[in-house]
Amino acid sequence: MFDVHATEEEDKLVLLCALNRLGGCTEEQLLRFVVETGLVSQFRFFLALGGLKESGFVREAHHVEGTILILTPQGRQSVELFGSQIRASQQIRLEENAGNWRRRIRDEQQMPADWKETDNGFVVTLRALEGGAEIFNLTLTTATKAQAKRFCQRWPARAPYLYQTIMEQLGETARQEEPEKE
Repeated sequence: MFDVHATEEEDKLVLLCALNRLGGCTEEQLLRFVVETGLVSQFRFFLALGGLKESGFVREAHHVEGTILILTPQGRQSVELFGSQIRASQQIRLEENAGNWRRRIRDEQQMPADWKETDNGFVVTLRALEGGAEIFNLTLTTATKAQAKRFCQRWPARAPYLYQTIMEQLGETARQEEPEKE
């Protein structure tokens, strides 16, 4: 599980290295990565991240979907100078998990999904972004919160297929269509 002997400085270094490998991501995405991979506990995450922001190693930047965390030049330099100081077990976890999480985070940023409760059930909004511009937006109503959450979780992986299918069904297909008869 978590390394109970890690110091706050080690936690900060782990967060810097994680952010370096993941690229820009939201605070929630970074938290999920380090907690789910057993790198840092949730409590220690917030302590370490607060210190990194305060000292100027990490800054917040605006993104189409909100605020993301990015390394400052000081943060990058710290990773270069001290990244090898991370314990081997944590380096292995970073190495094994960062690639998949980086793709997952990119998909979440390019294909955001959100839900909210209304009087008629749960409204789910599924979107696709390209180059910072919205190219697709679909709003659905579900009966249960579990179903709304499931739609949001599945959207990033299935968005390209669904978008292509809708375009084929409503637009022109790859094969030549017969002219419509009046």
